[in-house]
Amino acid sequence: MALLVLGSVAGAVGPEAVDDISPPASARQREATLRIACFNAENLAVPGEETRLTRYRFEPARRRHFERIAAVIETLAPDIIVMPEVLSSAGVEALVRLLHEKGIQDFQGYHIDSRDHFSGFDVAVLSRIEPDDIDGAKIHLYVPQRKQASRDRKPAEDLGLTVDDAWLQESYASTDDLGKERVRTAVLQRHAVVYFTVRGRKIGLLGLHLKSNPSESASNAQRMAETKIACEIVKRKIIANGYLPVVLGDINDYDPDVPMADSVRMTQTTVLRNLKNYDDAAVGDELVNVARYIPRVADRYTSHWDFNENGVADRDDVFTMIDHVLVHRELVSTISRVFICHAFDLDVSDHFPVVVDFNLD
Repeated sequence: MALLVLGSVAGAVGPEAVDDISPPASARQREATLRIACFNAENLAVPGEETRLTRYRFEPARRRHFERIAAVIETLAPDIIVMPEVLSSAGVEALVRLLHEKGIQDFQGYHIDSRDHFSGFDVAVLSRIEPDDIDGAKIHLYVPQRKQASRDRKPAEDLGLTVDDAWLQESYASTDDLGKERVRTAVLQRHAVVYFTVRGRKIGLLGLHLKSNPSESASNAQRMAETKIACEIVKRKIIANGYLPVVLGDINDYDPDVPMADSVRMTQTTVLRNLKNYDDAAVGDELVNVARYIPRVADRYTSHWDFNENGVADRDDVFTMIDHVLVHRELVSTISRVFICHAFDLDVSDHFPVVVDFNLD
């Protein structure tokens, strides 16, 4: 099915056709401030796009979804926002176009296809700051490159990895429904790495969308394996390139070191602790969860599981913190504010954005 652009929502006009109604530069620029956010857009599909996991089947609802996601971005005014559960480059382009129509001309979108062929979910980045070009690209996905098949190789060899890519997969064991232990291989399919230089500081963002369901043992085992790969990406690709890491996104697990609004549910893994302490050879945690700087524990929730699927918040619904922003400890002294935006309902997303302001003076 052909993809339909969203220009008909507010008029199909490009940036060059919009009147110059932008505010003065002094009103737009926060020269000493960098605002980074992460926001799971919940299956953001452009009208006409075929999806395997469908939130909205019909075009009017999908158009409204884009309008509401754009309104959240417009309101938060981030400099950089990492967005899991975007389905395609067409969706990213449509969202950027919509922001341009609103007069926010400096946003650009960066998308790379994940290897998650089941959900189709990707991690995209929208930014008002141009990313650094690393190895000829603005956005990166680090997954194994398969060897080329040939008649001379056995099938098992055809599925093998190059030596240089072996670290990009991790074996893990879990017990199936029949009580039998199964050994599987994890690849960090849903992620994106983008590098920025802001006021002389080099910051590498690793946007994540890890395996869901923090109360299910097989999912937890897979997420632990994905986390090990994420830590290697931080060391081999971000630190090695001279950037300070910021790891953020839908991590789908709880941080045992930072109390959240739900005091009942507890992590069954060491996912957050492993991410924060990605380098065993160093002393102490390298990354800090910015949620600790949100004053009210009652505000520390980023996910709304609508248990009875009635579209509203009920006392049986689940509100937990599974989206996180982990910043390098060298950046902690520059943090000026952290908050989670709860100013919308389930018609936008079942997640809420985590927002961090840095004062880089």
